[in-house]
Amino acid sequence: MDFPKIEFTPMTLEENIEIIKWAFFEENEGLSVHNYTIQYFPELAGIDLNSKKEEVYEIIRDVVTKDYEKYKEKIENESKRYNKLWSKYNDEYFYMLSDFLGISFPKNIKKIDAHVGLIPTFPRYLDSFSFSVSTNLEDWKLIEVAAHETLHFLWFEKWKIMYPETPRRHFDSPFNEWKYSEMVTDPILNNKPFTELFKFTEKSYDSFYELYDDDESVMNNLRNIYSTNDSIEEKIEKGYKYIGDYFNKTNTKHKR
Repeated sequence: MDFPKIEFTPMTLEENIEIIKWAFFEENEGLSVHNYTIQYFPELAGIDLNSKKEEVYEIIRDVVTKDYEKYKEKIENESKRYNKLWSKYNDEYFYMLSDFLGISFPKNIKKIDAHVGLIPTFPRYLDSFSFSVSTNLEDWKLIEVAAHETLHFLWFEKWKIMYPETPRRHFDSPFNEWKYSEMVTDPILNNKPFTELFKFTEKSYDSFYELYDDDESVMNNLRNIYSTNDSIEEKIEKGYKYIGDYFNKTNTKHKR
Protein backbone atom coordinates (compact mmCIF):
# COMPACT_ATOMS: atom_id res chain seq x y z
CA MET A 1 0.00 0.00 0.00
CA ASP A 2 1.32 3.42 -0.97
CA PHE A 3 1.16 6.32 1.46
CA PRO A 4 1.82 10.03 0.96
CA LYS A 5 5.24 11.28 1.99
CA ILE A 6 5.80 14.31 4.15
CA GLU A 7 8.27 16.61 2.44
CA PHE A 8 9.84 19.36 4.54
CA THR A 9 10.94 22.35 2.49
CA PRO A 10 12.09 25.89 3.38
CA MET A 11 9.33 28.44 3.61
CA THR A 12 9.76 31.37 1.27
CA LEU A 13 10.29 34.82 2.75
CA GLU A 14 6.84 35.95 1.59
CA GLU A 15 5.19 32.87 3.11
CA ASN A 16 6.96 33.54 6.38
CA ILE A 17 5.86 37.19 6.40
CA GLU A 18 2.24 36.26 5.69
CA ILE A 19 2.11 33.76 8.57
CA ILE A 20 3.47 36.33 11.02
CA LYS A 21 0.96 38.93 9.76
CA TRP A 22 -1.83 36.47 10.54
CA ALA A 23 -0.32 35.32 13.85
CA PHE A 24 0.20 38.85 15.18
CA PHE A 25 -3.51 39.62 15.00
CA GLU A 26 -4.81 36.14 15.79
CA GLU A 27 -6.56 35.18 19.02
CA ASN A 28 -8.40 31.91 19.38
CA GLU A 29 -9.83 30.03 22.30
CA GLY A 30 -7.20 27.97 24.08
CA LEU A 31 -4.18 29.28 22.20
CA SER A 32 -2.87 32.85 22.32
CA VAL A 33 -1.16 33.01 18.97
CA HIS A 34 -0.55 36.74 19.35
CA ASN A 35 1.36 36.26 22.60
CA TYR A 36 3.45 33.47 21.12
CA THR A 37 4.30 35.76 18.22
CA ILE A 38 5.53 38.50 20.56
CA GLN A 39 7.67 35.99 22.43
CA TYR A 40 9.15 34.73 19.16
CA PHE A 41 9.75 38.20 17.72
CA PRO A 42 10.34 40.54 20.73
CA GLU A 43 10.81 43.46 18.33
CA LEU A 44 7.04 43.38 17.74
CA ALA A 45 6.19 43.85 21.43
CA GLY A 46 6.10 47.65 21.34
CA ILE A 47 3.61 47.94 18.48
CA ASP A 48 0.46 49.90 19.30
CA LEU A 49 -2.43 47.54 18.52
CA ASN A 50 -4.49 50.56 17.54
CA SER A 51 -2.10 51.36 14.71
CA LYS A 52 -3.26 50.94 11.15
CA LYS A 53 -2.76 47.39 9.93
CA GLU A 54 -0.77 48.63 6.95
CA GLU A 55 1.74 50.24 9.31
CA VAL A 56 1.97 47.10 11.44
CA TYR A 57 2.45 44.96 8.35
CA GLU A 58 5.42 47.08 7.28
CA ILE A 59 7.07 46.64 10.67
CA ILE A 60 6.43 42.88 10.53
CA ARG A 61 7.90 42.72 7.04
CA ASP A 62 11.09 44.46 8.18
CA VAL A 63 11.50 42.30 11.29
CA VAL A 64 10.82 38.97 9.57
CA THR A 65 12.98 39.83 6.55
CA LYS A 66 15.95 40.65 8.77
CA ASP A 67 15.72 37.35 10.66
CA TYR A 68 14.88 35.30 7.58
CA GLU A 69 18.01 36.47 5.76
CA LYS A 70 20.07 35.86 8.90
CA TYR A 71 18.81 32.29 9.35
CA LYS A 72 18.18 31.27 5.75
CA GLU A 73 20.88 28.60 5.75
CA LYS A 74 19.58 27.32 9.10
CA ILE A 75 16.10 26.93 7.64
CA GLU A 76 17.48 24.93 4.73
CA ASN A 77 19.52 22.66 6.98
CA GLU A 78 16.62 22.08 9.34
CA SER A 79 14.41 21.05 6.40
CA LYS A 80 16.96 18.37 5.49
CA ARG A 81 17.24 17.21 9.10
CA TYR A 82 13.47 16.97 9.48
CA ASN A 83 13.14 14.91 6.28
CA LYS A 84 15.71 12.44 7.54
CA LEU A 85 14.06 12.17 10.97
CA TRP A 86 10.52 11.66 9.72
CA SER A 87 11.39 9.21 6.94
CA LYS A 88 11.86 6.46 9.56
CA TYR A 89 8.21 6.75 10.62
CA ASN A 90 6.26 7.85 7.56
CA ASP A 91 4.88 4.62 6.10
CA GLU A 92 4.48 2.74 9.38
CA TYR A 93 2.63 5.60 11.04
CA PHE A 94 0.32 6.24 8.11
CA TYR A 95 -0.45 2.51 7.94
CA MET A 96 -1.31 2.50 11.68
CA LEU A 97 -3.37 5.68 11.40
CA SER A 98 -5.31 4.48 8.36
CA ASP A 99 -6.01 1.17 10.06
CA PHE A 100 -7.04 2.82 13.34
CA LEU A 101 -9.45 5.28 11.72
CA GLY A 102 -10.65 2.81 9.12
CA ILE A 103 -9.99 5.12 6.18
CA SER A 104 -7.28 5.62 3.56
CA PHE A 105 -5.70 8.83 2.41
CA PRO A 106 -7.32 10.26 -0.73
CA LYS A 107 -5.67 8.70 -3.78
CA ASN A 108 -4.69 12.08 -5.20
CA ILE A 109 -2.61 12.95 -2.10
CA LYS A 110 0.89 11.73 -2.90
CA LYS A 111 2.77 14.33 -0.88
CA ILE A 112 2.15 16.32 2.29
CA ASP A 113 3.98 19.63 2.19
CA ALA A 114 5.56 20.79 5.44
CA HIS A 115 7.02 24.28 5.25
CA VAL A 116 9.86 25.19 7.61
CA GLY A 117 10.29 28.80 8.70
CA LEU A 118 10.55 31.28 11.56
CA ILE A 119 7.14 30.90 13.15
CA PRO A 120 5.78 30.73 16.73
CA THR A 121 2.91 28.32 16.09
CA PHE A 122 2.32 25.53 13.60
CA PRO A 123 -0.74 26.08 11.39
CA ARG A 124 -2.22 23.22 9.40
CA TYR A 125 -4.14 23.59 6.15
CA LEU A 126 -6.75 20.86 5.77
CA ASP A 127 -7.73 21.66 2.20
CA SER A 128 -4.19 21.35 0.86
CA PHE A 129 -2.94 18.63 3.23
CA SER A 130 -0.04 20.82 4.35
CA PHE A 131 1.32 22.36 7.52
CA SER A 132 4.13 24.58 8.77
CA VAL A 133 6.76 24.18 11.48
CA SER A 134 9.59 26.22 12.95
CA THR A 135 13.31 25.55 13.09
CA ASN A 136 15.17 24.25 16.15
CA LEU A 137 12.68 21.53 17.07
CA GLU A 138 14.06 18.68 19.13
CA ASP A 139 13.84 15.30 17.42
CA TRP A 140 10.90 14.07 19.51
CA LYS A 141 9.01 17.34 19.04
CA LEU A 142 9.35 17.26 15.27
CA ILE A 143 7.98 13.71 15.20
CA GLU A 144 5.12 14.69 17.53
CA VAL A 145 4.16 17.71 15.42
CA ALA A 146 4.22 15.71 12.18
CA ALA A 147 2.10 12.93 13.70
CA HIS A 148 -0.33 15.39 15.29
CA GLU A 149 -0.90 17.51 12.19
CA THR A 150 -1.26 14.61 9.78
CA LEU A 151 -3.69 12.91 12.15
CA HIS A 152 -5.96 15.91 11.59
CA PHE A 153 -5.94 15.34 7.84
CA LEU A 154 -7.16 11.75 8.05
CA TRP A 155 -9.45 12.51 11.01
CA PHE A 156 -11.45 15.02 9.00
CA GLU A 157 -11.62 12.67 6.00
CA LYS A 158 -13.29 10.21 8.38
CA TRP A 159 -15.43 13.01 9.78
CA LYS A 160 -16.77 13.99 6.39
CA ILE A 161 -18.01 10.44 5.89
CA MET A 162 -19.61 10.15 9.33
CA TYR A 163 -21.00 13.70 9.48
CA PRO A 164 -21.33 14.87 5.85
CA GLU A 165 -23.60 17.79 6.79
CA THR A 166 -20.92 19.50 8.91
CA PRO A 167 -20.10 22.97 7.48
CA ARG A 168 -16.47 23.32 6.44
CA ARG A 169 -15.95 26.32 8.74
CA HIS A 170 -16.63 24.07 11.76
CA PHE A 171 -13.31 22.32 11.17
CA ASP A 172 -11.58 25.43 12.51
CA SER A 173 -11.68 27.42 15.75
CA PRO A 174 -13.87 28.15 17.69
CA PHE A 175 -16.36 25.39 16.82
CA ASN A 176 -16.85 22.20 18.84
CA GLU A 177 -15.75 20.04 15.91
CA TRP A 178 -12.40 21.82 15.94
CA LYS A 179 -12.07 21.54 19.74
CA TYR A 180 -12.84 17.83 19.58
CA SER A 181 -10.29 17.26 16.82
CA GLU A 182 -7.59 18.91 18.91
CA MET A 183 -8.53 17.12 22.13
CA VAL A 184 -8.74 13.65 20.60
CA THR A 185 -5.07 13.56 19.55
CA ASP A 186 -4.24 12.75 23.19
CA PRO A 187 -6.34 9.58 23.63
CA ILE A 188 -5.40 8.37 20.16
CA LEU A 189 -1.63 8.90 20.08
CA ASN A 190 -1.13 7.97 23.75
CA ASN A 191 -2.60 4.50 23.18
CA LYS A 192 -1.48 1.41 21.30
CA PRO A 193 -0.41 0.89 18.62
CA PHE A 194 1.07 4.41 18.47
CA THR A 195 2.88 4.22 21.81
CA GLU A 196 4.81 1.24 20.43
CA LEU A 197 6.10 3.37 17.57
CA PHE A 198 6.68 6.78 19.15
CA LYS A 199 8.69 7.85 22.20
CA PHE A 200 6.81 11.08 22.88
CA THR A 201 3.73 11.75 25.02
CA GLU A 202 1.10 13.57 23.03
CA LYS A 203 -0.30 16.70 24.64
CA SER A 204 -3.05 18.96 23.38
CA TYR A 205 -3.57 22.62 24.29
CA ASP A 206 -3.00 23.30 27.99
CA SER A 207 -6.46 24.85 28.31
CA PHE A 208 -8.19 21.54 27.55
CA TYR A 209 -6.56 19.91 30.58
CA GLU A 210 -8.05 22.60 32.79
CA LEU A 211 -11.62 21.58 31.90
CA TYR A 212 -13.63 19.70 34.52
CA ASP A 213 -17.03 18.06 34.29
CA ASP A 214 -18.14 18.33 37.91
CA ASP A 215 -15.10 16.79 39.63
CA GLU A 216 -13.92 14.74 36.65
CA SER A 217 -11.29 15.81 34.14
CA VAL A 218 -12.85 16.19 30.71
CA MET A 219 -9.71 14.88 29.05
CA ASN A 220 -9.67 11.81 31.31
CA ASN A 221 -13.29 11.12 30.45
CA LEU A 222 -12.43 11.36 26.77
CA ARG A 223 -9.48 8.99 27.26
CA ASN A 224 -11.84 6.49 28.90
CA ILE A 225 -14.11 6.60 25.87
CA TYR A 226 -11.21 5.81 23.56
CA SER A 227 -9.82 3.04 25.77
CA THR A 228 -12.82 0.76 25.22
CA ASN A 229 -13.11 -2.08 22.70
CA ASP A 230 -15.79 -0.21 20.77
CA SER A 231 -15.38 0.40 17.06
CA ILE A 232 -13.70 3.62 16.01
CA GLU A 233 -17.06 4.89 14.77
CA GLU A 234 -18.62 4.29 18.18
CA LYS A 235 -15.70 6.00 19.92
CA ILE A 236 -15.95 9.03 17.66
CA GLU A 237 -19.71 9.26 18.16
CA LYS A 238 -19.58 8.86 21.95
CA GLY A 239 -16.72 11.34 22.25
CA TYR A 240 -18.48 13.86 20.03
CA LYS A 241 -21.68 13.63 22.03
CA TYR A 242 -19.80 13.95 25.31
CA ILE A 243 -17.78 16.99 24.18
CA GLY A 244 -20.85 18.62 22.64
CA ASP A 245 -22.93 18.10 25.78
CA TYR A 246 -20.12 19.41 27.96
CA PHE A 247 -19.54 22.62 26.00
CA ASN A 248 -23.26 23.25 25.58
CA LYS A 249 -23.70 22.87 29.34
CA THR A 250 -20.82 25.19 30.22
CA ASN A 251 -21.95 27.78 27.64
CA THR A 252 -25.44 27.75 29.17
CA LYS A 253 -23.98 28.33 32.62
CA HIS A 254 -21.96 31.29 31.37
CA LYS A 255 -25.05 32.94 29.88
CA ARG A 256 -26.92 33.00 33.19
